[in-house]
Amino acid sequence: MKIITIVLSGGKSSRMGKDKALLTIDGETLLSRTCRIGLAISDQVIVVAKSQEQYDLAIAKNLENPQNIQLLIDQQFAGALIGFWQGLQAISNPPDWILLMACDLPNLQADILQSWAKNLAELPKTAIAVLPRYQDESAQKQWEPLCGFYRWQCRNSLTQFMESGGRSFQKWLSNQEVVEIGNVPLAMLNNCNTPSDFQAIQSPNQEASQEAHP
Repeated sequence: MKIITIVLSGGKSSRMGKDKALLTIDGETLLSRTCRIGLAISDQVIVVAKSQEQYDLAIAKNLENPQNIQLLIDQQFAGALIGFWQGLQAISNPPDWILLMACDLPNLQADILQSWAKNLAELPKTAIAVLPRYQDESAQKQWEPLCGFYRWQCRNSLTQFMESGGRSFQKWLSNQEVVEIGNVPLAMLNNCNTPSDFQAIQSPNQEASQEAHP
């Protein structure tokens, strides 16, 4: 089963006040760490970045062998769904599945992602994605679109959705067959939006496996 990873790092990082992709944990940038984990799951990583400079600072100085990482510069980043679409368009040899990850998930665990990948062959052929879910502030369950797997054929419904003006992952996924991943460590889905978020993630009391979805 062929998997290609798409990593999104083109956001504005307005709440953080600095480029989230360049934040470091144990001397490694978040973008470099995410790409390294992607290479543990797949043979190729496509980075949708906002500049060559961002890529050079985050990747070239951290990864020794970045030859399996393809850079796609998106200076007019208009949201995660557009970034995902652009990453899909850059794929020349279609895979079976795409692993999509945001660069600001510092608690990603390669072994957990690998366990998810092992179950992909067992999913219904009609399912276009397999994703975690979380409960938002309104007590409604929402998909976590930036930490999961998408079947290559999802491009068909995504194209139709975007041609109709759609730009929301949640609205697109609400009309698709998506399989929920169970027992996901809650901390693995914590992202860095603000300085306080990053400080909390750096705390030794923050364990990526301390809690799980029911």
